[in-house]
Amino acid sequence: MKTIKYFATLLMMFAFTASLNAQVLTKDQEKAVKKEVKKLEKDGWKVKPGAPSLAMQITRSSQAAWEQNSEGMDKWISGEGSSIGTVYDAARSQAMTVAQGEIARRLNTDITSQIEQVLANEQFAQKEAESIAQTIVASMGRTVDQSISRPRTLMECYRDLPNGNVEVLMRLAIPSDKLDALVKAGVERARSEYLREKVEEVKSKLE
Repeated sequence: MKTIKYFATLLMMFAFTASLNAQVLTKDQEKAVKKEVKKLEKDGWKVKPGAPSLAMQITRSSQAAWEQNSEGMDKWISGEGSSIGTVYDAARSQAMTVAQGEIARRLNTDITSQIEQVLANEQFAQKEAESIAQTIVASMGRTVDQSISRPRTLMECYRDLPNGNVEVLMRLAIPSDKLDALVKAGVERARSEYLREKVEEVKSKLE
């Protein structure tokens, strides 16, 4: 059973690494990775038996942070979270929740900004575009949560604390194309809501 889990972990790591297009790190990036590995190891961070090494996980995490698409935009939206608990699983679960919350905040900010930009380009007044975008994004909470319900695990490590507790650190990511889909849906909804309001205004004037 342990052997099966080990190979399953390797396959998952290989699939994710392949999705990063076999990105080759520059010398400066390699230096940054080595520096982070050294710091984390010095602070007592380690990985579970059978998991990719700390160096491999940091490399994977760094590649995701640096990778961009053909338009020069980040290909991954990531979040980091850490938590302390008396048992590993509880601390891990909370750390994952914190990381997902960070991704959600980034998504909400980026969605709002992009919807505002699209509406402004369509001749909406700036304040009106901002108001509509904020209203639409506020109503998309469940959709955003669903988009981050199955994030990729970039990094998972832990350290034992002097008081007997354990601290777990998680780095998660989702493809940035999820952002594009949410922005598109948000813009369409904004247009629909705006048109409905204008129709209601006309109807009230005719009554």
